[in-house]
Amino acid sequence: MNSAETEPVDFRSSVELILSGDPDGLFNAANDLTRVSKSEAVEVLYRLAIEQGVKEAYLNYGLFLRDINRPKDALVQFEKAHAVGDPKAAYLLGETNWEMERHAEAIKWLRLAGSDTYVPLRLARSYRALGDEESAVKVLREGSETRAEAAVEYVHSKAGNPEKEIELLRRSVAEGEPNALHNLGLALWESGQTREGKALLKKAAQQGDKLSPKVLHNLRGKQRHIRLK
Repeated sequence: MNSAETEPVDFRSSVELILSGDPDGLFNAANDLTRVSKSEAVEVLYRLAIEQGVKEAYLNYGLFLRDINRPKDALVQFEKAHAVGDPKAAYLLGETNWEMERHAEAIKWLRLAGSDTYVPLRLARSYRALGDEESAVKVLREGSETRAEAAVEYVHSKAGNPEKEIELLRRSVAEGEPNALHNLGLALWESGQTREGKALLKKAAQQGDKLSPKVLHNLRGKQRHIRLK
């Protein structure tokens, strides 16, 4: 058996050799990369960057960890990014806690996140998850002046106005906000504009929206039910 196949891979040591100026590190790293996963290599490089004093690496390392479904580890890096003054860290701490349904923590960080586009909607939904409707509506009212998604949610909070909701959602789509195309398609369908609504839901599904295919399936079922009556 080839000894290279049994020796443990130490990609970190290979990179450290490169950093020290030893060209053997390049050879070793090339061999290591044939035997380690991309994720393992990326993690080693982010850690070494942090150890070398690259402050921006905390945030990027956190995003990488969140992308590979390690949100708790991501939060640790976002907190370190916040500690060194990264302006994007507070929002990412808030958003990640929101995704984990840790709403009290989400509120704490989102309130520090400044004017990020998605702060009002995330913040309002966290308030609602904790039963604080008054704070949720206040955040949406303030955010509705500049954020289309917040405006749509605020309209819902005020007992609904389908025409105004559709107008705001069209603005939201134009601004490229996430889920807006799906929401517009569904709002149009529910208001009786079924042809355009279905077309937009199909477009949202084609663009990768995960909820739209399920909604389309349910709507087709309703249509069949109506025809069978």
